[in-house]
Amino acid sequence: MAQRIEHMRKFRPEENALLIWNAAQARTAYISGEELNVLERWANNGVDNGFIARLKKLGLIADEDRCGVATAIALSKDKKAPPYSFCAPESLHIELTGHCPLNCPQCYKGQTEPKSLDLSFLLSVIRQAEDMQVFQIALGGGEPLICPNLHLVIEEITRRGMASSITTSGYGLDKYVLDELIWQGLNHIQISLNGSCEKINSKSRDGYEYAIRALDLLKGSGISFGVNWVARRDNIDDFAKFVDAMKEYNVDNINILRYKPSATEIYEENCLPADKMALLARVIKKSRGVKLKTDSAFANMLCHLNQRTSFMSGCGAGRRFLAIDAEGFFRPCSHVPMKEKSDSISQVWYQSEHLHMFRSISEKVGKPCAHCDYLHGCYGCRAVMQGIGGDFFDGDKECPMYLCE
Repeated sequence: MAQRIEHMRKFRPEENALLIWNAAQARTAYISGEELNVLERWANNGVDNGFIARLKKLGLIADEDRCGVATAIALSKDKKAPPYSFCAPESLHIELTGHCPLNCPQCYKGQTEPKSLDLSFLLSVIRQAEDMQVFQIALGGGEPLICPNLHLVIEEITRRGMASSITTSGYGLDKYVLDELIWQGLNHIQISLNGSCEKINSKSRDGYEYAIRALDLLKGSGISFGVNWVARRDNIDDFAKFVDAMKEYNVDNINILRYKPSATEIYEENCLPADKMALLARVIKKSRGVKLKTDSAFANMLCHLNQRTSFMSGCGAGRRFLAIDAEGFFRPCSHVPMKEKSDSISQVWYQSEHLHMFRSISEKVGKPCAHCDYLHGCYGCRAVMQGIGGDFFDGDKECPMYLCE
């Protein structure tokens, strides 16, 4: 059995900041400014206060971590990161294969011939990720469960001290496969599902029966798991019922994804209008008993709900994470057409013009984003902007801060 890292905390120096990673909770904290000074006093001298107590309660630090924290903070003073980003990706999003046995109406992959990622390249990426102190690697597709090298990949990620997760339709998941994945060290599974019943789910996704079978299996497995739900015009009225249904499966989270342009659908017919955006916000605010997460592409919804932002919020493409597709191309995000070949993650992270475009959004973005107080904690979804109008720097007129004011 691969040694799992469920209880491991990691401390990574950033430019005058510290990243703390709790694998058990899949939680990353970014500490900077005066909070970093407070943490440094605790690490060096044991000075405790309410902030330190809160970090301990969240499982981000413990007394035995003082030496490791002090060392990481000292190293942070010599770090240099690209503007508006980390010194290295916090996570990698890897598309193992473009192959999928399902035929989802909303699939954004298009009609290109599906490929699978070369194993030797993938293993090189995992080694580099370890060297760069990447915390977690998210595996997707296509359908990752049909990838013949999946177990080897998870074992390698675990062996190198990183967390791994899978996003799947549930196709091919049975008890034997699940036990093997857990044995190799898999930390989390995310199931794709868009409705509380087959009728609603089938409007946008295929394979309802596989997803439900997977949830039944995961419910008693002990592994962390959740669901990905895409907010669409044809399922938004079902969302409250969907949340209640997922509670019955004891899911750890419901990840709310923004609908993005698809080669097989008309975007305007499926994106949320203002009244449905407001409905989604109300359901999120009222829901209890399950963790609702808004995907980074839906950062404007998070701003609308919380009326605050941070360096950790907003679109993380090219700032906090990096994507790799099944052909071995690096992308800021799997939903944008920008791609480039390289043998070096570090070279892409520090020199890519595509990543620079994501990091420089605030300098060129149009209205209504240009003068928004929440811009640096949001950035809008560039995949949507580019997909619907062709202008990467266009302002997001679908933003709930703009529509629901």
